[in-house]
Amino acid sequence: MIKQIYNPITFFKLFLVFIIICNPLSVIFSKNIGDLTRQDHIEINISMMGKVGEQHYYLPNKLIFKTGKLYKLTIKNLSDSKHYFQSMRFSKSIFTRKIQLNKNKNKIAEVKGIINEIEVYPNNEIEWWFIPIKTGIFEDLHCYIKDSKTNKKHSEMGMNGVIVIE
Repeated sequence: MIKQIYNPITFFKLFLVFIIICNPLSVIFSKNIGDLTRQDHIEINISMMGKVGEQHYYLPNKLIFKTGKLYKLTIKNLSDSKHYFQSMRFSKSIFTRKIQLNKNKNKIAEVKGIINEIEVYPNNEIEWWFIPIKTGIFEDLHCYIKDSKTNKKHSEMGMNGVIVIE
């Protein structure tokens, strides 16, 4: 005769309690957790500003993001020069879903994959859709385009910024 290690009725009762408690919680917690494609995006705007021969800058020059959230960063070039949005450390700390190119508020193209830098021409904008995956403070946001009058890099004329991922 085999000795029972556990009582089947007790086991069944514990199993029912587990199902009753955990099943409603799984419905509550599973809505958008783990499926990053279904979350609502957070919109952030940054403008590239300046004038040839004078000052160039990002407005704002500090951006703050949180890991695990979907962002749509709209980068607008409101100046008379082309500009880079480049931060190697930031680009290695996010998952890029897409870069969307717009003209007159119409989508004209999408770029997918790893993005290291973005060049935006005067009076144009792009949307960078991404999810931050690594925390850090990145002080390497710079524009390395040379000013056509001064021959200085835009970063030497003030176009620098900080990106924080919490």
